[in-house]
Amino acid sequence: MKLTSKWTLWFVLVSLYAAIVGGVFYYKMFVYVFDKKLQNEMVEMVRFRAPLLVSSLSARPRSDASFPEAEVMKAWQKNDDRIKSLVYLNDDGSIRWHENTQFLKMSYPEYNNAVGVPTSVVALALRDRQVKAIMFDDGNYYDMAVPILAKDTVAGVVNITVSRQEAKALIRQSMIRYTVGAFIMILLIGGVLYVFLLLKIIRPLEGLRDGVDAVSLNRLELPYSPRPDEIGEVASSITALLGRIKEDIKGLENVEIMSLEKEQKWWKTILAVTVPRGARALVIDENNNILYTNFEMNIKKQGPVHLLDIFDGRQQSIIQVVGEALENPTKVLRGSVINKDVKCTVKAVQLPDDAGKNRMILVLEPEKSL
Repeated sequence: MKLTSKWTLWFVLVSLYAAIVGGVFYYKMFVYVFDKKLQNEMVEMVRFRAPLLVSSLSARPRSDASFPEAEVMKAWQKNDDRIKSLVYLNDDGSIRWHENTQFLKMSYPEYNNAVGVPTSVVALALRDRQVKAIMFDDGNYYDMAVPILAKDTVAGVVNITVSRQEAKALIRQSMIRYTVGAFIMILLIGGVLYVFLLLKIIRPLEGLRDGVDAVSLNRLELPYSPRPDEIGEVASSITALLGRIKEDIKGLENVEIMSLEKEQKWWKTILAVTVPRGARALVIDENNNILYTNFEMNIKKQGPVHLLDIFDGRQQSIIQVVGEALENPTKVLRGSVINKDVKCTVKAVQLPDDAGKNRMILVLEPEKSL
């Protein structure tokens, strides 16, 4: 997998992970904020009416609601669509006001049995003298109990069943905005990162690759412009490596030249002792190139001189002897040939392999006439 594909995959995975984790966090935050807003609005509505309610509760404790109280409760429930039910209770838990008059003066436990109140929020509010709210019906409603305090004493309780539909709609809209914003942010960040990756990493690496592909043994140089970054450091390391390789090749060439010169001197001594005077001797390497001769070759040619440069195709006897010698190492093969109108005896022997250096000695001796 290419670097761009890997980076794209990792960026997508990390972005999705961050978006999901952020979505969970923001969802919890939206739920808290909008639910708290809903609860605070209900509490503020009770506090707005608290002076009238406190005075009525003080004047007529544990009795039915007065006409002003009843009117306040009716108008409140009628004008607020979020309120599903509204119950006004005395400090002893008896119902002071309900839109259904049959529940008036009924104790809260009896009302709970008759209606089936889903939570115990009223009992908790009376006990703790604090606002209580419990979610029920799969999160569609809040059952709230707001105590009405008079001189740090609970004089009554307003029990409100309020719908969460508005809060849920706000949460849904906020999550949609979050999703759209996160998607746009991912696109913007991804676009910037892709451009940075393309200009600062991918294209320089492609240029470095092309430069490495252009390197050859004939030209051990890296055609790449210097860069003041990590890619430039890699290019500098490659350039230094090519320099060391060039020096090593020069060293090997010098060693090979010295070895060749040394071997030629060695063959000169050997052939001077073993080859009769007037005979021509040639030392041939593994590529059938002439390594050394005991005579001067009048051949003007750049590079190595091949055996066929001396003996053309008309001198089949020599070619045949050389071929048989190659097939029979260490065995001396003989033949005869006419070289420059002189009949010569040809002897060829393939020497044993010495560390990968195959050498053949070819000797042409003029035959003596009787």
